Amino acid sequence: MLFHRFAAVLVLVLLPLAGGLWAQPPVGGPPPCWPPPCIPIDGGIGLLMAAGAIIGGRTAISIRRARPSK
Repeated sequence: MLFHRFAAVLVLVLLPLAGGLWAQPPVGGPPPCWPPPCIPIDGGIGLLMAAGAIIGGRTAISIRRARPSK
């Protein structure tokens, strides 16, 4: 019973604070990254996807080669 009371109090205390974590930044104002230099996220994501595809392909090939043939 004590645990349930503690959990209820904890939820009631933390619930109003959790709203701030889900809030979006205010609309308007300057862009978050201006003036340049900004980090080129789009090029980095493309390189990260290519690296993941290469590593996944190599892993798939090595698993296929290690599997005994039927």
